[in-house]
Amino acid sequence: MPNTGNGLKHTPLLAGAALVGAMAIACFSAPAVVASNGDATAQEGAVPASEATRIITLGTVAGPIAQAKRSGSANLLQVGSRLYLIDAGPGVSHQLAMVGIQPAQIERIFITHLHFDHVAGLAPLLGYSWIARAGKPIDIYGPPATGTFVSDAEKYLSIPEGIYTAQIPPSPTISELVRPHDIDVTGPAVIYQDDKVRVTAVENTHYSAMPDGRRPLGAARSYSYRFDTPDRSVVFTGDTGPSDAVVELARGADVLVSEVIDLDAVIEIMKKTAFAGATDAELKPTIDHQREEHLTPNEVGRLAARAGVKMVVLTHVGPGVDSEYDMRGYVQGVRDVFGGVVVIARDGSEF
Repeated sequence: MPNTGNGLKHTPLLAGAALVGAMAIACFSAPAVVASNGDATAQEGAVPASEATRIITLGTVAGPIAQAKRSGSANLLQVGSRLYLIDAGPGVSHQLAMVGIQPAQIERIFITHLHFDHVAGLAPLLGYSWIARAGKPIDIYGPPATGTFVSDAEKYLSIPEGIYTAQIPPSPTISELVRPHDIDVTGPAVIYQDDKVRVTAVENTHYSAMPDGRRPLGAARSYSYRFDTPDRSVVFTGDTGPSDAVVELARGADVLVSEVIDLDAVIEIMKKTAFAGATDAELKPTIDHQREEHLTPNEVGRLAARAGVKMVVLTHVGPGVDSEYDMRGYVQGVRDVFGGVVVIARDGSEF
């Protein structure tokens, strides 16, 4: 298989008109690909099985594009019976149902950043939760402007909410159930803690190439999160480029759930589809974003090796189109510089 020059060996991609707007998409329908120099089972502490930590990759698509087999970015962390949702991309409610979880069971949501592919499923999830009449508050943690985004989601739902309200027993409104929390931190900070987890956030480099003078509302921060539970430590990179802060956040973690991009393939697809005809000058900000604010397989491997993590789970795979069945190149690109367990996820994979 040819080497793209960014640490990835892969078969050629088949890109068609359906790829318009693709920045990165993810996953595959075959079983997860695992590579390791040792035991492929993540180490767990001595806790009862009923209280163990598990990770489910609900949606492994990267980028604002609809795919037949892949859903928008979302991950679920379960500690015992308690659920923590990390990002809420398009289709997250359906993906939860596919793994036996109803939206009304979600009471804690952590948003890494406010790109469409990480938040577009939030409003439907809130609507489903409200109509189920669970009556429990939903706490949503995210970067500055999360509160504004949630308020706009409530407005988006207000007309159907009013129609339902006319013919159902009284209940709290959606806005009365939802509690957004804007987080504004740069260095490592504990942003949430309960008896099951401690959540630490750091600002990553996903917006590092964006000029300060051109930053719109919602682009002030992009976060990576670390969840420390009784038996495991799990880091979700969200979207990021190389970052010393994320290396330190992931130091000694059991599992690093990381984005990954085939840079050459993504740029090639963009030039042939959504941005065909754009000049080099017009494309430069977009290409800089892909090159500096995402992670190639080698960059994921270097991050994991520097942090000393035990296992890498690759998600948010770009381009990862539906026709891209052979995903081994992504794994090998990480393994070239990292000696631990490497897994590439699909929607519904559990670790």
